[in-house]
Amino acid sequence: MSKNASNSRVAGLIEKGEAFSRLAAQPRREEERMMVTETAMKTGVGEIVTFGRGRQSLERSVWYSGWLLTFLANGEDTRGQFALMEQVTRKGNVPPRHIHHREDETFYVVEGEMTLSVGDKTIKAMAGTMVFAPRDVAHSFTIDSEQVRILVMVAPAGAEGFFQECSVPAPSMTLPPPAETPYSEIQKMMALAPTYGFEFVPPKQ
Repeated sequence: MSKNASNSRVAGLIEKGEAFSRLAAQPRREEERMMVTETAMKTGVGEIVTFGRGRQSLERSVWYSGWLLTFLANGEDTRGQFALMEQVTRKGNVPPRHIHHREDETFYVVEGEMTLSVGDKTIKAMAGTMVFAPRDVAHSFTIDSEQVRILVMVAPAGAEGFFQECSVPAPSMTLPPPAETPYSEIQKMMALAPTYGFEFVPPKQ
């Protein structure tokens, strides 16, 4: 047998072997696809639909305790993986120190300056700064500039529901008038906090 004939036969066996492997893999891939689909149906998690959404969306904006919040993505949009909000407020609006027990929170400063306290760390954040606050770690912040605009992502989603329940639809894409949060609203927030896995940390004596 010539060398060329031998090489040709070997090449043919390789091609046949590769073809057989491809055919054998098809049922396995189909089975894997069916298993993924079945799992998705059982968990209620389907394909995430691509979408785009911009700021200045009045129908998705609320006034919350001195903030203008716009929900860029919520749990329904992302199948519960994360929620993304744009938040705008003025100097002096400081949330109480608190803990998220269910989700991690990420802050990205778009405009302005703020100082975040996360655990035992203090981070000065200017425009372009990202700060990660892991779940189960107490955190808060102060606004250093006259106004600040930030993007806040919670993962997984869910915490956005707290803001939706404790807010009113924004009548315009402006900050709410400066005013102290009514005591009744504070009571509502305190009562709802455990429902969303929030814990407010009493100030140190």
